[in-house]
Amino acid sequence: MENATYIYFRYGSKAVTQVDSTCLDMITINPSVTSEINAVAFIHRAIVAAIFLVFALVGLFGNALVIISVIVGRKLRTITNVLVVNLAFADFMACILLPFQSTGLLSQTGGYPLHETVCATVAAVGYISVCCSVHTLVAIAFVRWYVITRSIRGHRGLHTPKKIAIMVLITWIFSISFMVVPPVLGIGTFGYSTYYGTCSLTDTNELGDYFTCLQGTLIAIALLLTLMIYIRILRHVLRHNKQFREAHQNKASLSVSAGSRPPMIKAINRKEIEITKNLFMVVCVFMLCFLATVVNFIIPGTSVFTLYSTMILFANSIVNPIIYGLKHPNFQEVFNKILCCRPVG
Repeated sequence: MENATYIYFRYGSKAVTQVDSTCLDMITINPSVTSEINAVAFIHRAIVAAIFLVFALVGLFGNALVIISVIVGRKLRTITNVLVVNLAFADFMACILLPFQSTGLLSQTGGYPLHETVCATVAAVGYISVCCSVHTLVAIAFVRWYVITRSIRGHRGLHTPKKIAIMVLITWIFSISFMVVPPVLGIGTFGYSTYYGTCSLTDTNELGDYFTCLQGTLIAIALLLTLMIYIRILRHVLRHNKQFREAHQNKASLSVSAGSRPPMIKAINRKEIEITKNLFMVVCVFMLCFLATVVNFIIPGTSVFTLYSTMILFANSIVNPIIYGLKHPNFQEVFNKILCCRPVG
């Protein structure tokens, strides 16, 4: 048929692949106009898809390196690093899913190229991994506070492998429960979003916004709680260092007095302080990555910025190993030995 134009669009559940030239007086086709199949322009989806693939390569390598380093490096086999491994594992899972997200972003058929169950699983695991990551940061902050405020007195309490393992288990149970149960009850549906081209929430469930609010609220509360714990750590360190200096001065002034004993106040381990600083940097990076999502949530309406803010949020999954490699001396040493194929002691 001469001058026949072939397009693809959806009408209900039926797909129409050919429009006769007699219909062209009713339908104006402009290749530069984005199809309603994916409301976000393909160029934006292609950019995000390419960046997701880069994130996947960097994140899988970096987080696997963190996990292997803690397993083989004796210096890194600490109780706190159990939670660091859990954080790396959650980020590793998120990075595994990114190629599947890129597949959906590059689709131009109005549907996910693979089976719908795959897309729903990718969405569910993605939400779970983000939720687990942020609540692992809360657990890390709590353990750092406990180590600095309690362990200097030789008190272990919660700071034991068994109890930290229970914290890890609770983190996963909490994340799975709050990220899976609502969609099971009909509050949001995991699947392919034809508007954004991602595996997240489908566009057809009107209650999806409530699930988005739930996730955002949980993350915001967790980050606020984490920040409050680190502020308490800072206040404790400043107050303790002041008491230590005063005790040291009293010792010098009272050394000539017989029978005088100044208060015995131990200095906080500087290594513990450095570890806490590095882990707080991880929290700050997560907050920056989450900030774009917060701004997008405040601004009404849907836009292409939602897609880019999601990309920025996933960027958090690749930066933690970089922070460890640049700032953490023990991780630096083990990273270098593994990458140089030298034995790790």
